[in-house]
Amino acid sequence: MKNSTSNAQVRRTRGRSAVAGLIIAVGASLVMAAPPAAAATTGKATHYEAVGGGSTNGNCSFPALPTNQLYVAVSPAEYAKGAACGTYLDVSGPKGKVRVVVMDQCPECAAGHIDLSKTAFGRIGTLSDGIVPVTYTTVKNPTVPALSFRFKNGSSQWWFALQVLDHGNRIASVSVKVNGTWKVATLADYNYWIYQPGAGAGPHSIKVTDVYGQQTTVTGITMSPGKVQKTTARLY
Repeated sequence: MKNSTSNAQVRRTRGRSAVAGLIIAVGASLVMAAPPAAAATTGKATHYEAVGGGSTNGNCSFPALPTNQLYVAVSPAEYAKGAACGTYLDVSGPKGKVRVVVMDQCPECAAGHIDLSKTAFGRIGTLSDGIVPVTYTTVKNPTVPALSFRFKNGSSQWWFALQVLDHGNRIASVSVKVNGTWKVATLADYNYWIYQPGAGAGPHSIKVTDVYGQQTTVTGITMSPGKVQKTTARLY
């Protein structure tokens, strides 16, 4: 079954309450923006609590919330139609510093306004304050586990929808080998890479490239919708 919208469901409860690195398929051409800026962003942070439903959590459709509960929702501009999913921010506030994974979008947030998990907010501020000034930067080559992959429920030999997990850096492209030729998938805003014609029954060979040009190829990824498939491959 083909899906064109996210099935992520998130309830947000709060206190008071550089689009880059994405390759987009346009016909047969590819357009790639620059990596995220290294300079720190000065802004503000609020806090919320994500409560995932079913097998998805946040707009990034993660299979589970981070076990350490250190996550963040970013503005639509910084979410970049899903390109920021799975990247990390180092956030500094009045009480200290915390590293968080981008797993959600904050639709009402302007650029520079991030919405931290309560656990993360508590590391850099006082929860009762509701809002605190912060600076934050995107982390290059953060420490992450080896890559994992997950096909979206409804994927089949006729509809290829693959999620890449634990990549750390923003992904520039994901390609799947079809009849000996690499085909470039397109990122959906719910954090799955789609190759609309389908790539066959598999097992599949997948090539992942990040915005810094680091690349890895993984073979033997089976068409097993909903299952997280761990590998030993890393981008860096």
